[in-house]
Amino acid sequence: MEFATLEDIIRFAVQREETAYRLYKTAAEKATSIAARKMFEEMANEEAGHKHAFENLNIEGAEHYTFAERPDMKLAEYMVDLPFREDMDYPEILRYAMKTEESAYKLYMAASEMTDDPKLKRMLMVLADVEKGHKLKVEALYDEKVLTEM
Repeated sequence: MEFATLEDIIRFAVQREETAYRLYKTAAEKATSIAARKMFEEMANEEAGHKHAFENLNIEGAEHYTFAERPDMKLAEYMVDLPFREDMDYPEILRYAMKTEESAYKLYMAASEMTDDPKLKRMLMVLADVEKGHKLKVEALYDEKVLTEM
């Protein structure tokens, strides 16, 4: 994977969000429980919103982006990857989402280290920060809905 231009980055980010959107929509259609279906629908809607946001990214926006200082629970880092299954329960859906967002974060961070262009590097770091925010949101939900109810 090589990003030579801003357009390459945006195209990749949009494609990634579109893929995630389709995955979550398919998961919602195949989910056997109402809770799982609802969770996948919410995640699909979030990915659609992310896609729209990424389509409207620009260098100036990245230059003025403020990186958020957020505590990272690092739950995803301690979980194993699990493949998508149609019969996933709610905790598995959240774990799957955490790992997906963690992978996106790591991908953008790794890509940011592969370019010498400071503007492209910053754009990739912005994308990584957005994905980290997604991961942290799902981790907080997992902590609230799964870990505290154990």
